[in-house]
Amino acid sequence: MFAEADTIKKITITDVAQHAAVSVSTVSLVLSGKGRISSATVARVHQAIEQLGYVRNRQAATLRGAASGVIGLILRDIGDPFYAEMTAGLSEALEAQGKVLFLTQSGRDGAGLMRCFDTLLTHGVDGLVLAAARSSPTICRRRRPSRACRWCAPRAPAAWRRWT
Repeated sequence: MFAEADTIKKITITDVAQHAAVSVSTVSLVLSGKGRISSATVARVHQAIEQLGYVRNRQAATLRGAASGVIGLILRDIGDPFYAEMTAGLSEALEAQGKVLFLTQSGRDGAGLMRCFDTLLTHGVDGLVLAAARSSPTICRRRRPSRACRWCAPRAPAAWRRWT
């Protein structure tokens, strides 16, 4: 049953370039939205992507130094209604910016928080939102990420939006 799926060739950026009769660099520029590419060429590349069923490998782009487009969220308890509302708002805000939310649950102990923090950093997230413990600032100082950001979920309660 699965043997057939294993033989299907993965469509690459090179395949898209050949199908659209452009260079790999042109496809890359179209995918990243950079460079000055004619609208006709952009349309050809998008048509090739659609026809071939190409799916961009974000991990490969991240290895080349590009942003991952992933923001990590560490929660103490995923079942808590406060965290559910916060996660929904954060997810909506990130999706509107073309980003993805990577959710982890730390539990109530410091070891779980450290595990989640390290996991997110090793997965190359572009930023972290810590909503897991009062000791979050201490952990940030101990495990300083190379890139950091702050996000505010518009659907979160007003008290949370003041958090910095």
